[in-house]
Amino acid sequence: MKKKLKFIGLTLAATMSMGLISACASNNDNNVASNTASSTPSSTGQQDSAAPNEATKDPFELTLALPIIGATPADLPLVQEEISKITKEKINTTVKILPISIGAWNQQMNLMSSSGENLDLLFEFGQGYSADMAAGKIIPLDGLLDQYGAGIKQAIGAEYLASAKLNGETYGVPVYKDYTTGTNSILMDKALVDKHKIDVTSIKEFNDLDQVFKTIKENEPGIVPFSVGLAVPADKYGDYDRLGNRFGVLPGFDNGLKVENIFESKAYEDYLNTMHSWFKAGYINKDAATSQVSGMEMVKAGKAFAYFDGLKVGGAEVQSAAAGKELIAVPISENTYATTSDATAGLWAISNNSRNPERTMMFLDLMYSDKNLSNLFVWGIEGKHYVEVSDNTIDYPKGIDGTTVGYTIQTWMAPNPSIAYLRASDLPGAWELTAEANKNAIKSKALGFAFNSEPVKNEITALQNVIEQYRKALESGTFDPADKLPELREKLKASGIDKVIAEKQKQLDEWAASNK
Repeated sequence: MKKKLKFIGLTLAATMSMGLISACASNNDNNVASNTASSTPSSTGQQDSAAPNEATKDPFELTLALPIIGATPADLPLVQEEISKITKEKINTTVKILPISIGAWNQQMNLMSSSGENLDLLFEFGQGYSADMAAGKIIPLDGLLDQYGAGIKQAIGAEYLASAKLNGETYGVPVYKDYTTGTNSILMDKALVDKHKIDVTSIKEFNDLDQVFKTIKENEPGIVPFSVGLAVPADKYGDYDRLGNRFGVLPGFDNGLKVENIFESKAYEDYLNTMHSWFKAGYINKDAATSQVSGMEMVKAGKAFAYFDGLKVGGAEVQSAAAGKELIAVPISENTYATTSDATAGLWAISNNSRNPERTMMFLDLMYSDKNLSNLFVWGIEGKHYVEVSDNTIDYPKGIDGTTVGYTIQTWMAPNPSIAYLRASDLPGAWELTAEANKNAIKSKALGFAFNSEPVKNEITALQNVIEQYRKALESGTFDPADKLPELREKLKASGIDKVIAEKQKQLDEWAASNK
């Protein structure tokens, strides 16, 4: 029987999409998690990195570049000062946090790198990680990790840390989070499920939703059975490792490491036919190909019954709270997998401009292992930005809420929020569940492989242009695949998809040979 989930309003911020990027996204573990080594975190969250006196005898100011979504927190200077008090005592280092608007992030990082401006530590979005390595913007970390990164190694675990290797070297440390693909799920308005006595245990796979949608269509005028808009199910749904992009995938997350063209597959064609049949039946909103409204927003507004998502630990609770109503989530896939793309969606890297990589690594190690430092970075100052309401649980101070608090960051950017407090509204035991999910996930046979698109960058650009022309309309069910799928396949071939797949296969074979 499929697992039936009832939800209450919870707000695990770390599940915010890493792929907003994706980003998504997402999560971490509770007190120095040892990921693959243990499914439960340690009790203290404290680990003092042994820093030789000689290495820390001179004072150092470390510059940390942090992407900011929305307004820069007014109290960032106060939090920075408190962080520096800890790091000054432990490693004779003060910290300068450089907030940069997400809209200007890439430009600013390029300018700082090329000008040699002071920069030690920076957040890396997974999609730009290999390009920054190739451009020489970030440095290899293996030696530094061996000398100063014991806390990082314990928190992340060897297998997931290795997934960040590029050309055999580690250039970034993944943030601790849920490293899995998540569980493909349909999220439904519970009030309507109860009203129409929908048997959610009958939903085993994607095609089992026909009768459910038919019931809503016939009995709830004005409510779309299945909302598609900002995202389409194919963004998450699919039994394959994307290997960085969908221009050559690994079916079944294994396939003997043979890369195939997903757009030529029967599975992709079947998915398109199902979506188009639902669109013709009126189960999907008519503006699906152009809508920029999320499925959750449609359900929240009472305009839709259900939507699709890949749920990670706490994700359903977050969305239930955001929708302002109780949702029921039913998984439509049995397994969760761990891939390079999921494991390296967000990382921390040391800039090539760093004047002191050793001290920077000492600081980064503290961010993964020191509970007080993590709490400051994630939540701010106790009494001003949060109050402790019970053991390991916090809330806003009286008279303060999320719109008025003076400090907040995107939690999924924090190196290791698992050792920080949980909000009172968060899913209890979230990080223990995250550690368990990471441990039990089926590892893609290509976990650790990162495709370098540089040799086929022109073809990739051409292919992306083709996909953007067809993807949303086809994958939302709007286009008839009988007409448009052959057209898409032809244009992808003309744009060089076979060349890209051949290059990806070559690199994957070389990676596999070097990792035997």
